[in-house]
Amino acid sequence: MLTITWQEEIASLKQDLNKEINKISRNSDINVRNYICINNLKSKLERLNEIEKILSIDKYQIAFIGTIGQGKTTAICHIFNLIGDFNVYKTIANKSRNVIETKELLSTGSGKTTICEVIIKAAEKTYIEIEPYPVDEMENLIFEFCESIANKDNPQPDRNITISKEIERAIRNVTEMKLRSKTINDGERKKTEIIDPAKEHFQELGLEELKKVALNNAKLESRTTTNIEFHNQNNEQEWIKNSFAAINNVEFQ
Repeated sequence: MLTITWQEEIASLKQDLNKEINKISRNSDINVRNYICINNLKSKLERLNEIEKILSIDKYQIAFIGTIGQGKTTAICHIFNLIGDFNVYKTIANKSRNVIETKELLSTGSGKTTICEVIIKAAEKTYIEIEPYPVDEMENLIFEFCESIANKDNPQPDRNITISKEIERAIRNVTEMKLRSKTINDGERKKTEIIDPAKEHFQELGLEELKKVALNNAKLESRTTTNIEFHNQNNEQEWIKNSFAAINNVEFQ
């Protein structure tokens, strides 16, 4: 069975259109009807030429533009087959069961998940290369985080310092000041209270001491890893997913 390529199909259509245009044009009696037909056929011919040019392009630059949480990273993962099947525990009918779910290898969520620019390239081996922030820039981000904690309850909006959720999550991980939950008894009920170590440090020690503690916990000078490779130590897809998540959350030393 012969397969007709798109090039052959377009060439055939263009040939048919040109024949029809020439046939009508040879008619000595060019009336309004024939004039409209010729223009219509020429318009289709121009459109075919445009399609041919587009299909001739081997590589495309694709940009995903959308607001937070619209699924840009999820779409990229599925287009480039950056997905895998993973065993997860789920509660089904009040029973914990091990089920297989297809998940994206890059970190995804409800939004504000991807912290920095991510470039995906084809390579002979699987590895992740990290371009770190300069130490002085990281120090400034840590100080801004501390100042945002100090000014969080400031009634003057112009003095409040706002940092993105992605950066805040990263700084909390770096400085070992993650938010944690605590269950407390409230009469006959139990409720969950969010504990903020950064706020506790500020209230106890003040802003300058909070900065010192945060900078000391960060250990910026020891964060020197810029390249990690997959060495068949476990499932490759699982390695990519876990390693990318650790880097994206700045939990990787």
